[in-house]
Amino acid sequence: MISIKPSIFRRFVPALRRRPGATLRSFDLKKWKFGVLAGIVVVVVTAIPQINIIVRRGNDWQGSYALIDYDELVYSSYTHSLIEGRPRRNDPYSSPKEPGKEVEENLFSIQFLPAYAMVLPARILGLSTSTAFILLLPLMAFASSLALFWLLTQVTGDQKIAAVGVLLVLLCGRLVSENPFVSLQFYGSFAFLRRYIPAVPFPLFFVFCGAVWRAFTIQSRRALVWAIAAGLIFGVLVFSYFYLWTAAAAWLFCFSLIWLIARPTERLHALFYMSLVGGTSLCTLIPYFYLLSLRAKTTDTSQALEYTHAPDLFRICEIVGLLILLALAWQARRKTINWRSPRVVFAASCAAAPFLVFNQQVLTGRSLQPFHYEQFIINYVVLVGLVATYQLLWRQLKIRLAVWMIFALLVGIATALKEAHDNAPLNMPRDQAEQVFKRIETLSSQLPDRGFAISSSTLLAASAPTSCSVPELWSPHMYLYESTGSDERLERFYQYLYYLGVDAKSLEMDLQNSPQTRAAVFGLPRANAVLSSNFQPVSANEIDAQVRSYSAYIAAFSREQASRWRLSYVILIDETPYDLSNLDRWYVRDEGQRAEDSIIYSVRLRTE
Repeated sequence: MISIKPSIFRRFVPALRRRPGATLRSFDLKKWKFGVLAGIVVVVVTAIPQINIIVRRGNDWQGSYALIDYDELVYSSYTHSLIEGRPRRNDPYSSPKEPGKEVEENLFSIQFLPAYAMVLPARILGLSTSTAFILLLPLMAFASSLALFWLLTQVTGDQKIAAVGVLLVLLCGRLVSENPFVSLQFYGSFAFLRRYIPAVPFPLFFVFCGAVWRAFTIQSRRALVWAIAAGLIFGVLVFSYFYLWTAAAAWLFCFSLIWLIARPTERLHALFYMSLVGGTSLCTLIPYFYLLSLRAKTTDTSQALEYTHAPDLFRICEIVGLLILLALAWQARRKTINWRSPRVVFAASCAAAPFLVFNQQVLTGRSLQPFHYEQFIINYVVLVGLVATYQLLWRQLKIRLAVWMIFALLVGIATALKEAHDNAPLNMPRDQAEQVFKRIETLSSQLPDRGFAISSSTLLAASAPTSCSVPELWSPHMYLYESTGSDERLERFYQYLYYLGVDAKSLEMDLQNSPQTRAAVFGLPRANAVLSSNFQPVSANEIDAQVRSYSAYIAAFSREQASRWRLSYVILIDETPYDLSNLDRWYVRDEGQRAEDSIIYSVRLRTE
């Protein structure tokens, strides 16, 4: 038997070299017990919406995941297309066999790492997209809890405060972006778990912050490793989610700037590691911007990229951040805290970050849907700063940690229950529709050439690509994939309405009263005032023009148009009256099949 002396390893691995009196210590699980407990609590609370749909459906549950954000449908559609083996650049709402159809780089193909982090395990384990999405939520809730616990433990040095901080940050994020108890709400209660972004890369943001903290605060060669690790993690964030990596860059800038001001004796050390993190990060930004240069020309318009230099100073995140900065300044003036200490620098950087991300357009002149910051990341960063500030001042505040823990639990449970209730009208029909999608998938597998499907419910039209490979004639999320230009999307929407018997008068009423219809015709930036500070609502003259255009379209509808996107299936909600005379003029329907509360018609184009 060959034996190898430990001394041989110590020559090459400095970490194994023992100092006099030092002993090799294994990983200490006791240091993580509070973090694990906090993680379990976060997993249970955030699982309430999914548990709700399983309990309410009972034995009829078809395995669908519970939405916490409507946009999850488009991410699960893209994930399903990748699991099926379609390429990175693909449009799950269109047929892969359409002649001349080329998909340019888009938001999903550029931010591809989280998608493949889901797809590869799903392929290996044989999981459906819905099952993968269900499993992802508790997994990332727990991972985010541990990552945040590690960061807060590093900064505060107190495991109990760190554990309570995990609950406050992850369960109360909505309080810093939107009041959860008002009737009109835009954000999800646990937006950090929106699948698959920002859920998959979200823990890495806090690991990045912790790596930067370690690089700046330790005086040894290990700082070099932490700085390189921070740069590599930043690179992963770059190809994961735009709002995470830009928020990470903003926080790093604030942290570095305040550190240089507060700790002048360590400027050389800080500048060296700033350069190291920045240099490593820059290497990843080069291919990112190359892919970005290949994006479709209409992407900027569809994503509401705004050219403005106007400041944005009154968001809740910024107000809370300002209060934190004022509290730190007041206590520093009273000399109850040392404003030069790393902990104060960290808390101040978290509080200052919102002002940078919401006002960078003052210099750059470009703003891209900034509300995503306060929904998905900056609200959590501010709460991290609040926890760090509380640790600095808690002896004066005299508020027991148990009070904060109970507060976080009450907010988390209340918002989870409310979200489960509010999203039930979406989640229940989606789960019922799984039977429909499975039936269509079975029928289409017997056909050599799959046509398109029409779903009378826009919810089903958006949900179908998550479970079914048959492309949709029209879906609310088609605008996110630039393989279909604006003219084609509009014509497909017109054809969708035409087959379902919608006349010009009904379209006029929908354009006046339905934001979804206005988004389908004029684009989402013209229907959603939140996307831009320079919102331009649709005018009455524009509606009249579209009504006239639709009237001319249905009057001149021809066989050539009917065969352009050949239909194979029509899904109608049962016991709902439809005028299918336009459809029957061009297609032959079979007797139909019932599945749950829907009827599935197989159709074929009439011969001349």
